[in-house]
Amino acid sequence: MSEDSRTFTAEELGFIQTGPTALLAAAARGELDLNRLARVELASRGLDRDGVWVGFERAREIHGFGR
Repeated sequence: MSEDSRTFTAEELGFIQTGPTALLAAAARGELDLNRLARVELASRGLDRDGVWVGFERAREIHGFGR
């Protein structure tokens, strides 16, 4: 674990426990990029990599989904 990593509580990780097995298995096999999915979701909320509001256009640029 790197110095920049943080420990998440069970409540914060609860969504993964309820995730469909097929999705988790695909991610474990490398067939699904959860990092990309997180970037897509953050961009769609207008948030940067730290979860700070930057606006939709700037968030798309930050996450590599610029026009």
